[in-house]
Amino acid sequence: MALRARATACSRPAARPLLPALPPRRRLQALSAAAWPGASVPQPPRHAVRTKATPPDAIAAPVTVVTAPPAPAPEPPAAPAPPPPATQPQPQPAVGSFPWLSQWYPVALVADLDPRRPHATHLLGIPMALWRDSKGAWRAVEDRCPHRLAPLSEGRLESDGTLQCAYHGWQFDGRGACTHIPQLRGDDKAQQVACASRRSCVRAFPVQEVHGLLWVLPDSSEQAAARPAPDNAVPELLARESGSPDGAHWSASSWFVRDLPMRYDTCLENLMDPSHVPFAHHGVSSTRNREQGTALSLRHPPTLEGFSAGYTMAGVDASVGFRAPSLTRYDWRGMFLVVYVTPTRPGWCRAFHAYVTDTSKPLPWAMCAVAALRQALPWMDHVFVRHPVFDGDTPFLHVQERALLSHGNDWHRHYYMPAPADRSVIAARRWLEEFGGAVPTCEPGTPMPAQMTKRQTIDRYSQHTAHCRHCSEALRNTERGMAAAAVAGVVAAVWLVARALVGAPLLAPATALGAAAVAGCALLVRALAGLREQFVYVDYVHADKH
Repeated sequence: MALRARATACSRPAARPLLPALPPRRRLQALSAAAWPGASVPQPPRHAVRTKATPPDAIAAPVTVVTAPPAPAPEPPAAPAPPPPATQPQPQPAVGSFPWLSQWYPVALVADLDPRRPHATHLLGIPMALWRDSKGAWRAVEDRCPHRLAPLSEGRLESDGTLQCAYHGWQFDGRGACTHIPQLRGDDKAQQVACASRRSCVRAFPVQEVHGLLWVLPDSSEQAAARPAPDNAVPELLARESGSPDGAHWSASSWFVRDLPMRYDTCLENLMDPSHVPFAHHGVSSTRNREQGTALSLRHPPTLEGFSAGYTMAGVDASVGFRAPSLTRYDWRGMFLVVYVTPTRPGWCRAFHAYVTDTSKPLPWAMCAVAALRQALPWMDHVFVRHPVFDGDTPFLHVQERALLSHGNDWHRHYYMPAPADRSVIAARRWLEEFGGAVPTCEPGTPMPAQMTKRQTIDRYSQHTAHCRHCSEALRNTERGMAAAAVAGVVAAVWLVARALVGAPLLAPATALGAAAVAGCALLVRALAGLREQFVYVDYVHADKH
């Protein structure tokens, strides 16, 4: 009976495959139907979501319908009342608001996760511990041990694939069930009763891998495992990953992941604003000297699923679309940019950034060179291309959102947006008000962290390098090179001094070579020190970019 109670309390199926076993083309068609508004793939909607603000021809994408979990069967009258469950049904969003807790979100790049240890992350304000079990499946549980609330992400992995809390040694499987309590060793009955209790469970969440990213659904109810794959997966990438002929001509860069010290709504507003690019990113990804005004028009006004807009900048036609809850996509001729933004905790979000190129279309040589660099040396792409883009506007977005919050987040009154280029920003704010409701990390009254210094807002090491496999390795190699060059320089200098002490001619070729070695080592140390700073912190001064 105790074992059955444990299975009922903590049962959690392993992560499901992305889709049922379908032929590649049918799988692509099924997932393409979930594209955001404006996608070129026909998508018969499962549910037509209509509001007063929704035009009749707006494209409605699939909507996940969340139902409350069924009430548990009543206990027999003679049985004692069961302890309160550790896994509670998730609170449902208000009527008409977006179901934030019923969506899949990317939380990490799988290639950056060390399978030998647990990892800490946050999603919608929930602290989570991630680890890979003995069967190779990634797992996610709340990062709080039910014993004394210690963080499980500080624990260790056992040979059986369970996660052991480092505080008192309690062990948990991927379903969130407690499998062993060391303090009850030798008392099998007490061990069985304690492990069967719902109070010994930790909340577990469904996990799956898509596009090389680890996705988590922040719902620990038993119905969560039956929810479909992410609606905002990218059809072109799915075709490429499945081996479909439709995806053979698409090439994707590596993912760039960075934690941003701003709220989700601030980041969404910024991403949906193409008119800031020539100024905030002048000399990096555009130039203000080419700005002729941004002609922007909404192609699909806000609906529950998102919205999209078309614009022209410097004579180039493009589009930008938002697919709730986290996907922003910029489309140009022959390529597009994908940005996933995940709300992590109050005042923070995590951005996943990648370029996708259509290799069947000719591209300028400069773009081809950058694409080759991204594939060959991802760390160079990160420090010299991707970081400067985020450094360009993160400091003033961090300050801007606090200024708006000090006025009650009333953008209607405190934003003045008279230009057509502002339409997509207005659409983003409208979507948040009319459909998004309260984002769990942006709810009114949610405490915000203290305002940071400029240096803290663009701290590359804590926001990226520490959890990027490519950049952390490059940083280690750079520091090793600095140490080796310094040692070589000291050795060369000692050798020169020794020659001088024995009366060797100062103008002898050997002496000249020794002096050159000392100078070369000094220059190399200086150059490597500058490279090291690229992984840690680089100031960004707009006034210096002419």
